[in-house]
Amino acid sequence: MPDTLYLHIGTEKTGSTALQAVSGMNRGALIKHGIFYPKTPGERNHTKLTIFAADAPNALDLRRLARMFPDTAYEDFKAQFAAELRAEIAANPCPRIFLSNEHLSSRLRRVEEVSRVAAIVRPLAEAVKIVIYLRPQPELFLSTYSTSIKAGRTQPLQAPKKDQHPRYNYEKLLSLWAEVFGEENVIVRIYDRDTLVGRDVIKDFFSIMGYEPGPDIQIPTTLNTRLDHDALCFLLEFNKHVPPFREDSVNPDRGDISDALEARSKGAALAVPAAVLRALAETYEDSNARVARRFLGLSDGKLFPEVDYTDRPEGEALTVERAVEISAYLWQWKQRELLEAKREIARLQAKLASLRKEAP
Repeated sequence: MPDTLYLHIGTEKTGSTALQAVSGMNRGALIKHGIFYPKTPGERNHTKLTIFAADAPNALDLRRLARMFPDTAYEDFKAQFAAELRAEIAANPCPRIFLSNEHLSSRLRRVEEVSRVAAIVRPLAEAVKIVIYLRPQPELFLSTYSTSIKAGRTQPLQAPKKDQHPRYNYEKLLSLWAEVFGEENVIVRIYDRDTLVGRDVIKDFFSIMGYEPGPDIQIPTTLNTRLDHDALCFLLEFNKHVPPFREDSVNPDRGDISDALEARSKGAALAVPAAVLRALAETYEDSNARVARRFLGLSDGKLFPEVDYTDRPEGEALTVERAVEISAYLWQWKQRELLEAKREIARLQAKLASLRKEAP
């Protein structure tokens, strides 16, 4: 049995995409270093862990993305998942295993849900360690807004007014995982370049496992780019007409619009009034202080460095002219994709014709 399983649970917007991409790209190299990153929960992002453990309403969109409808497909998955994961790990013996999915920290909100994760992972290794990265709530709020619009949101995001929001209250979140796995097994890191090993979340996470990535590890350069103000305003309206899902499946009409908009996003980010960010920081100041003392042993209760939030110029409202300009760009993007696809089809048809002529 492996010595330790490291379960990375996010939080969201703390470099999870980069960590998962590197891990998925470098499975073979990591095995040589005694570290195994399974495929059963997902090729890169181990989303199936959350799908398995979450109460049904908390992961409906993830089930749609994984094509786990109708319900019989979902039930078949749940019946087979644990055994398949055990078999994969048994076939790739390494002293260290790790799993990673940021939705575990945002979608699982009850002890019963986290206990389902424990039932899956505890039989896989002698010890289980929970690894979580935290960032200041105002920063999380800004990143969440952009991500939620990419995911199909149609209404402006409102900052939480109370300190009980499950996504932002780190004390509630950590207490939940500590109750199931034990406080001594919860490893809390701060998502801040000044405190991360090598100023990088990938190097920092691997350092927890006692490993320093060498030259045999490939690291992609561009991941999870942001949308600028105009792109976010456009996509917010677009979502009202072309939602991400159609019934219980992904809407094919939506295509890769987020990728297209990211490619042209060169402008300023969406501006949020400084007063909103300050209020959000103050809302969670007390619970953050308790987290700092309980999980990091910081007697001063300072979980994050102090930040002076200042107002930035607000972007202009999306005009008809600007919307048409973005639409024209998207049209050109799709036409280029279509032209490239036609060229590839023609190339393959020519190759097939040549093979037929050569065939006896």
